[in-house]
Order: sequence, then C-alpha cells, then structure tokens
Amino acid sequence: MRTQEVTTGPDATHLATAGAEHGPPVLLLHGTGPGATGALSFAPVLPALDGFRCLVPDLVGFGRSGHPQDVPAGPGPWFARRVDAVLALLDALGLDRVHLVGHSYGARVALELILRAPARVDRVVLLAAGGTPVKANLTTLTDFYGSPDEAGMRALVDAQLSRAVPGIERYVTERLATAVRPEVQRSFQAAMSSGAPMPTYDETVLPAVSHPVLAVHGKDDATISADASLFLTEHLRHCDLHLFAGCGHLLQYEVPTRLGSLIHDFLAVT
Repeated sequence: MRTQEVTTGPDATHLATAGAEHGPPVLLLHGTGPGATGALSFAPVLPALDGFRCLVPDLVGFGRSGHPQDVPAGPGPWFARRVDAVLALLDALGLDRVHLVGHSYGARVALELILRAPARVDRVVLLAAGGTPVKANLTTLTDFYGSPDEAGMRALVDAQLSRAVPGIERYVTERLATAVRPEVQRSFQAAMSSGAPMPTYDETVLPAVSHPVLAVHGKDDATISADASLFLTEHLRHCDLHLFAGCGHLLQYEVPTRLGSLIHDFLAVT
C-alpha cells in the first residue's frame, strides 16, 4: 500500500491506497476500538479488490490521522468531525462519486455519508453495521485501557472472533502498538466519554436511501448482533443480505477470501 497525508479541513488524514490507480474508487471505512486503523482493518480483503482504486483512511482520532484537542468530549461531536473529514478527503482527491465499504463504526459513517451527500455515493457495502437501533456490546473495547497490554488486546480481539484464526497474532501485535500511543488513547477515550450522542439510522430515515446496498454480517457476531443487518435489509429499499455462518465481528480476518470476492462482485455490477 502507498500512503500519504491529506489535509482535510482542520485535520490531517492518513490515507493508504491500493489497487488500480485509475480503477473505480472505493472508500473503505474502518470500525472503532483501541488501535483500529484503516489498513489493518481491510488488508485481508484488498487483494480481491485489486481492480479498484482502494482508498483506506484512518478516521480522525485513529492511527496516524490527526488527533484534535478542540473536539468536545462525547460520541456525537467526534462522529461529526470524522464525517466532515471524510467529505473533505473526497474533495481533496477530486472525487465526485465513490463506492463505500464500511465496517462496524465505519458503516455508521457510510450511512451518514449516504444521507448527507447522496450524489457522491455509488454502491455501498455495510459489514457488521453499527448505527442501527440494534445496540452494540462495546465492553471489551471500553475496558481495554484498564489493562493496555498484550493480554488485554488479545482478549479484545478474541471477543470479536467466533473461532481461532491462523496468523491473528500479527494483527494483535500491530493493533496493540497503535493503541498504546498516548494520542490514540486520548482520542478514543474522549470519543467514548459522555456527551451528545451519534445519530441512529432507523425506519424514519432509511427508506429515503435509494442506493444499492449489500449488508454483510457474521451470524455469531457478539459485538453487533446480525439483527442489525436484518434491520437494514428490512428498511432499505435496495438492500441485499449475506450472512456468514460460524463467523463473528471481524469478518475480514475470519472469511477474507469469500468476503473479498463477495464485495468485488457486488461493486463490479454496472
């Protein structure tokens, strides 16, 4: 992957790119949690998308993107700042329209982008989607900084998997190295503090979405129940659904080859 720093309003966004330089652009938005980054989240599925121009940012307050200190504490203000930065990223790259792939929290960002700037979005893949009325179990994420060590990160990751995954140790190691950076901890805890809430995407707003959407979920997801993707399928007008049996929240690591092919085939439809 190639990397660069892009000015996105008041913040800097760390952007990794992969795939075909002149292929159809796909913006991949990662989930939340200590040590989460775009490249780490989506690396397993990028080989299947090598015909696309894959844009993989760290959201503001994660990884190597900016860690602003002027954002009020609480989920709502941080979410708004992140969405603003993503739109500014598209502007900075001169992209009028992109496909979206969002995982967990990143799916919530994708839903906000669809509603706020529908003309800039083409096809959409929502993986283990957050943002619906189905509540997430974030205990292992919020408890991590009580014991920010390898055992704590392994517990966090294990809670998001449904089974043992070969080679997951490298993911644990790389995620831990990012999570223990002081600015990363500060941003995560500020965004998880009490304060204004994030929007919820429910039956009052979802029927207005006309984009083709693919909702994908692991049937054994203990972080966000598969009921979230069922809810999206019920209330979005053009939403396909795929459930992976024996799979948890980190679909990219549990079923990378099948998931990559599924995303590719959905986005390749013309």
